[in-house]
Amino acid sequence: MKKLLIVSMGFAICLLSACSLESLQTIGSTKYYVEIDDDGEEYTESNNTRYEYNLMGFDEDGEEKELSFTAGHQLKQGAYLKVHYKKDEVITYEEVDADDVPKKAQELLGEKN
Repeated sequence: MKKLLIVSMGFAICLLSACSLESLQTIGSTKYYVEIDDDGEEYTESNNTRYEYNLMGFDEDGEEKELSFTAGHQLKQGAYLKVHYKKDEVITYEEVDADDVPKKAQELLGEKN
């Protein structure tokens, strides 16, 4: 009986993880929102051009955080990104529509420009 319960719980966890809209990597991360307002700092690493960005981000409650991350291409000016931050680093980011940025974060991003 105990084994069946453990197996069932393991299966349920795997099923829930597979159905999650976010990858396992982002679980436990804090979401910040940034607006791309510069061209990034271009540099070369192992014959690959990368761009480093240092931007102020805001969470849905308006808490700010300075975020540093790199991209393999220059990011589009004026684009909004949802940035996943965990353990003192940016884990991943994705471009989102302005409508998907929480109202408080959107207001604060508008103020900084």
